[in-house]
Amino acid sequence: MKVNFLTVAALSSFIYCAAGYTIARANLLSEDALAKAPPITFTGPAVPGGPDVTITGTVEVIFRKLHEMNPKYDPWEFPDYQEKMARQGLSKNSTLEARSDKLEKRGRTKCNVSGKEVGNYITQCAEGVRYLRQLNGYCGAPKGYAGCSRVSCSHNCGIFLCNDNNKPIKVWCGNLVGDFYAIVDECGNKFRDWIVSLKGAIFRDGPPAWNTVVKSQSC
Repeated sequence: MKVNFLTVAALSSFIYCAAGYTIARANLLSEDALAKAPPITFTGPAVPGGPDVTITGTVEVIFRKLHEMNPKYDPWEFPDYQEKMARQGLSKNSTLEARSDKLEKRGRTKCNVSGKEVGNYITQCAEGVRYLRQLNGYCGAPKGYAGCSRVSCSHNCGIFLCNDNNKPIKVWCGNLVGDFYAIVDECGNKFRDWIVSLKGAIFRDGPPAWNTVVKSQSC
């Protein structure tokens, strides 16, 4: 089979681009990128039927500001929130320990991400996940393949949303809850029947493409 110059050049270009994309995806999981990640930007309504508001901060800060705007804020009062959470296999009474069997393992999971494991995911991550589940709206990540935003960092449990696109993205915050549970199922280390330590990421093809990362992080 003859291989001309154009074929070799095209193949080389493809390999170069693929390698660059792989490196970029690896970099967005680096400890440095995550340590410098800014807090997420939330977009969603504070009252049922009301206009969207935009708030930048961790989920704890966002939830507090939504309550300042609407002291009776409850995401379960929003019909679209109920429907979307049901697709995640989650109800209002779901707990962190009692994961639903309806959760689908979407995306590609990677457990050996850089950094340290969360020592006890139930006690350390519970607060961040609880606040994340209270947001009826979209969580944003900045532009770029290394564009990560900090969702939560309570009790040294870091939860991050990272971008796999060359433009800013918005992901429904409830999807990140499903991603967290998928990481627990795939990457949690068990002691007898209990999952204790945790570290990992799940990559979603989208559109838009993104990944969710959970690891130990100084707050």
